[in-house]
Amino acid sequence: MKRLLVCSARLPPVSGGAEQVAWETSKRLVNDYEVHILAVGNAHTSLREKVQIHYVPPIRPYTLSFATVLRPKLNAEFKDVSPDIIHSHIPLPWGYVFAAVRCAKIVTCHGEDVYPKQRYATRFFTERALRKADVVTAPSKWLADCIEDDYKVTCRVLPNGIDTSIFAPMKKVSQRSDVVLYVGRRAIRKGIKELVEAAKKLKQYEFWFVGDSEASSVEIPALPNIKVLGFVESLRDLVTCYNQATLCAFPSHWENFPVVGLEAMACGKAVIATRLGFSEYILDGSEGILIEPGSSEELARSIEYLMNDQTKRKRLEQNAREKALRYDWNALMVQYRKLYEEC
Repeated sequence: MKRLLVCSARLPPVSGGAEQVAWETSKRLVNDYEVHILAVGNAHTSLREKVQIHYVPPIRPYTLSFATVLRPKLNAEFKDVSPDIIHSHIPLPWGYVFAAVRCAKIVTCHGEDVYPKQRYATRFFTERALRKADVVTAPSKWLADCIEDDYKVTCRVLPNGIDTSIFAPMKKVSQRSDVVLYVGRRAIRKGIKELVEAAKKLKQYEFWFVGDSEASSVEIPALPNIKVLGFVESLRDLVTCYNQATLCAFPSHWENFPVVGLEAMACGKAVIATRLGFSEYILDGSEGILIEPGSSEELARSIEYLMNDQTKRKRLEQNAREKALRYDWNALMVQYRKLYEEC
């Protein structure tokens, strides 16, 4: 059985989209490959759902540390692994660290790792990682085009997915008629300021904020109709939040291929989101409503429109679930297996 090494920054539950993709694909490949994951952390090597997980100490800056002082530890850790394929999720640090290793190498870019343009030193390492890879992938056509234009490498589109058996409508959970749900980091780029402004205008609705507060760059004011739920570690609790909400709003200034929209859609929620990123899988007016970024007025109007038009909202909910099923991990794994076979 061939050996696959998947490289990730961290692992769920404390992780972002790239790390979730690394884990979800890895555990679905254990019958095809001997799967190993390399991640940053203080834990010891362990076995989880038939995936062998290896940890290296979190010593920053990661790229320089793993390529120099921690290289002997990496070599010792993988002396007996000898992977046939290395799949690095984001170019740095692993795409650069393993650039010279003699095996098939795949690097997947997930967004902020290559866009916007980076500082000189980071770009130098990133360029080497991408140019030494046998295959470079990105979850969206938009990001793939950006990579090809900026780094002059061919980039293949490989979408992100979700588990639609977990993210699904819950029969025993009642939907509220007045709740707007946001899930994600509280960062300016995520459109949090616009969402707060919309909450100030629409006092008749509750606005729930779910997400990691440690990465917060925006202070959410204490308003009667704002409820800050913070980080929800349990998947069941997160799915319950989706199911309780009337609709979901994701007014990001830009995204790559945001999984959060698919999670909401899989739970049968109408989604209001911005075009750049969400248009990769949402057809405006059919499976959700797409708006321009940076406008709290357009966001507020769209929220009020869907809250008041139940017929339209129900139609969006049904179409959203049907579209999300196309991005179930079990369906997308056909593309991943094909990629590995080609390598």
